[in-house]
Amino acid sequence: MPPGFAPALYITLRCFTAVLLVLGQVHGQQAVGSRATPGQWEVLEGCQLVKDAAVDGDSFHLVHNEREYIVRLYFVDSPESDPALADRTLDQSEYFGIAPADIARGGELAAKFTREKLGDREFTVVTRWQNAMGRSSLARFYAIVLVQGRSLAEELVANGLARIYGLRANWPEGTRSTTTINRLKNLELTAREQQLGLWNEKVFSRTGTPKVTVAADPRTDLNEASFEELQKLPGIGPVLAERIIARRPFTTIDELEKVKGIGAKTMERLRPLVRVEGTSDEE
Repeated sequence: MPPGFAPALYITLRCFTAVLLVLGQVHGQQAVGSRATPGQWEVLEGCQLVKDAAVDGDSFHLVHNEREYIVRLYFVDSPESDPALADRTLDQSEYFGIAPADIARGGELAAKFTREKLGDREFTVVTRWQNAMGRSSLARFYAIVLVQGRSLAEELVANGLARIYGLRANWPEGTRSTTTINRLKNLELTAREQQLGLWNEKVFSRTGTPKVTVAADPRTDLNEASFEELQKLPGIGPVLAERIIARRPFTTIDELEKVKGIGAKTMERLRPLVRVEGTSDEE
């Protein structure tokens, strides 16, 4: 302690300095150029995996423009490779219908899958710098990760190496979170039918009944569909799609008749093809 400093004041200054260092570290990770702002989507091209750092199926270190980040995937949760996380392990074992002791083995498979997907190629990260917490001293952020144009989250679910779980987000180009969830549900059902990953009963014996995943509803949700998705409906072009979006939220399908340009004949064609469900931006 420097001469002349009171012990209490010295401790307070040391704590304050430590806080500033932590905040500076977080800011350094967030500030990818001067335009980065928490809450605004940003696309990081040419990212590379930090191979000598810890890698989970859904969380890993990467480098972009000589800055290191940790990202956590939206929408999915891979098995824990650390058996010390008892509550999470039990929840995952119930989801897949396998023994808790087998979850760590599933976590190793998921981590290996992500390493192989990202290890020798550049990939894209889309993030809005939302804090994903975590146990590392580095800040961790939720992100969408694209490898050769394909979503890593979807690839994990399609191979039976992650459950549909966790924070959701509407994609920056307009795809609603419920649309993404429906797509993931279909991928999971296929993985279960083909017994891939943790759904493979020869590799992971069943100890219970897996949580039932409801098949995606093929009808278009009037409150959640994107501009492009609405135009796939019969009789709906760009103008009517804009009017439908402007009229949101719908509480019943019948309210669609209040949209200018949608008459009785169009309603007759649309009624079996649409539904009304979500009204929130994120879930």
